[in-house]
Amino acid sequence: MIEMSRKIRRALKKKMGTESSDKLAEKIFQFNKLPDMCSACSEAFDKKDRKMVESWSVVVKQEVVRLFCPHCIQKTKEIVENYDKSNS
Repeated sequence: MIEMSRKIRRALKKKMGTESSDKLAEKIFQFNKLPDMCSACSEAFDKKDRKMVESWSVVVKQEVVRLFCPHCIQKTKEIVENYDKSNS
């Protein structure tokens, strides 16, 4: 096993910490960009309701944040499954 010098270990730890902090800051910023309703059916979303936060799905693609309620996610899964069955 190769031993790293303390200087290299500290530099690596510092770099990893900075990257992690940047990633966390980006996620928090994206949470602030979260819509107030489902992107498909326009059902209202309450950011303070823990149950909603845990059950709704967030999709981020190229800086665009979309939010989907459990009903719309389930409906989409059913459509995809039916499509896969019909093409098999």
